[in-house]
Amino acid sequence: MRYLSLSWKVLLVMQLLLILVLVCFTGLSLLHINDQFTRQQQQKRIQGQQYFQQYNQAIEQRLLSWIQTFADIQELDKNDDFNSFAQKIAAQSESLQIHFGVKQLALFDPEQQLLYQFGPETLATSHYLTQQVAQLQQPQSSIFCLEQCYKQLGLPLLNRQGEVAVLMMTTDLTDVLYSLHEALNLDVAIISYQEDKPLQQRFKIIQASERQLIASLYSEETAHVDISEVKQHGLITKVADLSYYLQLIALDDNADSMHMLLMVEDISAVIQENRRYQQQIMLIALVSFFLLLLLIWFTTRRMSRRILQLSHALPLLAKRQYKEFHHHSQLPSGFFQDELTTFQQSVTSLANELEDLDQQLLENTAELQKMAMFDSLTGLANRNSLKQDLSQALAELASNGHYVGLVFFDLDNFKNVNNSRSHVIGDQLLIAVADRLQQLRKRAKIYRVGGDEFALLLPLINQPELAETIAQQVQALFQQAFVTPSTQLALSASIGISYTNELNCSAEELSRQADLAMYQAKHHGRNCYYVFNDQMSVDLAARLQLEAELKQAITEQQFSLSLQPKVCLTKRKLHSFEALLRWQHPTRGTVPPDLFIDALEQAQLMVDVGYWVFERSCQLCVQMMQQGLTDVVMAVNLSATQFLQVDLADNFARILAKYQLNGAQFELELTESTLVNNVSQTLDIMHQLKALGFAFAIDDFGTGYSSLNYLKRMPVDTIKIDKSFIQGMQDNEADLQIVISTIAMVHKLGLQVVAEGVETAENVAQLRYYQCDILQGYYFSRPIPETEINEFIQQVLTQQWPQALLQ
Repeated sequence: MRYLSLSWKVLLVMQLLLILVLVCFTGLSLLHINDQFTRQQQQKRIQGQQYFQQYNQAIEQRLLSWIQTFADIQELDKNDDFNSFAQKIAAQSESLQIHFGVKQLALFDPEQQLLYQFGPETLATSHYLTQQVAQLQQPQSSIFCLEQCYKQLGLPLLNRQGEVAVLMMTTDLTDVLYSLHEALNLDVAIISYQEDKPLQQRFKIIQASERQLIASLYSEETAHVDISEVKQHGLITKVADLSYYLQLIALDDNADSMHMLLMVEDISAVIQENRRYQQQIMLIALVSFFLLLLLIWFTTRRMSRRILQLSHALPLLAKRQYKEFHHHSQLPSGFFQDELTTFQQSVTSLANELEDLDQQLLENTAELQKMAMFDSLTGLANRNSLKQDLSQALAELASNGHYVGLVFFDLDNFKNVNNSRSHVIGDQLLIAVADRLQQLRKRAKIYRVGGDEFALLLPLINQPELAETIAQQVQALFQQAFVTPSTQLALSASIGISYTNELNCSAEELSRQADLAMYQAKHHGRNCYYVFNDQMSVDLAARLQLEAELKQAITEQQFSLSLQPKVCLTKRKLHSFEALLRWQHPTRGTVPPDLFIDALEQAQLMVDVGYWVFERSCQLCVQMMQQGLTDVVMAVNLSATQFLQVDLADNFARILAKYQLNGAQFELELTESTLVNNVSQTLDIMHQLKALGFAFAIDDFGTGYSSLNYLKRMPVDTIKIDKSFIQGMQDNEADLQIVISTIAMVHKLGLQVVAEGVETAENVAQLRYYQCDILQGYYFSRPIPETEINEFIQQVLTQQWPQALLQ
């Protein structure tokens, strides 16, 4: 294989690239010159056309002004005919000829009979133009050419009788051409062009500022040109050693297209200047090419020699002859470092790093161990570190006789934060929590052991109560809202505590105990702490058994609905049903909702069950409508977990479409705590559901926040007074006043009031007196199993219920 040095390869490639760049540069420069020349000529063409029109209009305006002034002086509008005016204008003929270059003047009466005329008879007056002036009663003008080109101007004149005479004046275009010649410093001419004549007779010069020059421009070559192309782009022609640029412009819109204005510009100096500029560009390009070629050759030759030097030194590195390698691989220093310098430094570093490889492996192992023991988000020690530290602390119990305390806690409803806000905001909150926990680092070791779960280890405590003190301090840290760059949010924590001084207690067992205590705190309302006891293990087993049975209940469809009716007091008829979830266990029998609703929430099954309740409510609604009960609303309870689902509105819309129902046939019942938690997201979801037609009711009003502030902001339709107030209002004056004030307040807000727990006729009488809208309770009906609903509907349709109860 033939050998070609790298320097020559680079040189050849760079030669080709330089040639390409120089050709492109030169071509673009020449194109720029031509484009600039074309733009300049186009501007001159536009300028010439504008000047020609301006001079024409100036002549017209001067003549019009003179005639109008003269007619006013002669008081033409007070004369009954035009004879006197004809005599007066005749006296001014010589003045018009001298001062305005008028070649012919003619005055026609209203019947277009000639009253007066002077000037050559060869300049025939245009009868068409005369008729146009008389008909339109406006000045009209046109250009026509004979031996010379003339401009004919017609003006309407009115007498006292309102009759119209026409004054026609004819001037030549000599002054216009002269003015154009002086303004543009160009030679100008008016020529005629006739396509049907022989080549030598097609062009005819009518008038010219330099007739001899214009005539010399005509040749057989110019005779063959496309006249339309010359009109659009112009023409460059040569006479002797001079170059001229020709441009054609139509005289006016009404003129014969065979007559045109020719503008001739001597561009010899411009062309010579462009040639000199092109030669300079070519010379600069060639000089730059050879200079760059020499520079590339010098650079690549030096590079090639350095590469050969390194190639001879590299085999020494393979033979582990590091000293000889360093001696032979040293490249001569230059003004600048380049890739070869970097390559030489890299090879030298490689030789040094081979000796340090074992040490680096040890350091990397230590770094990996650190990554395995610490949380990357918060920087806190992780579960692995906790397990190791806890095992070590338990192992030291035998020698110090102290207690080992462990505090587990996680953030209440933190999953809703991730679902409703975003995981980014969730991470920011976790970092904020970790930062705040640093206040306890002198008294405990801090760990992040899971998603939103943290732990504090107290390895050497004299009294187990110190663990409870730490738990209280954690609660104190959560009393103030957490502020992140994106939000401000109040959080709470459910805390579990375990401690031991037993030597045989394992780290796993102590962690399990703290975890059980934490879940006991969550089960008892969250935002509290519990210390582990043996009953918790029993409760855990029972809870796990209940969760397993709930999952089986969902699979085997053991759930059903019972419907409790609501009565409208004002209309004395059935208003709606509230759908209540029931569980018929195969061995336990009917399980009260209070025993399994919380378990559904803890097991994260409430969302699936909630969608089943809504779909089953839709089925029952269709069943009622088929039986003739068409104007009843179905009330469905929503849990906080389900309500905060981002796709809740889409899922409800899909279920409604499946059963061909409308959201207006349903009322969604929410608790106060659900509404006030994450208000911005709550409002957004409520408005989405409101757009589908759903109504909203606040359940158990008065037992929670009962804030008018959020009540005014939210699209709520109904307020349900808790049954504890209804059942106590006969014996307790405070309960009675709460009921009265709640009804009055809700009515002022334009909402409906539902009283729950109505069980006696006295309750009904009192609530009717205080104008409560809707009643619900055992006095009217207990919840009706869905299997018995058909019989109840027949009672409603036959008006047997609730009329008998409202007498």
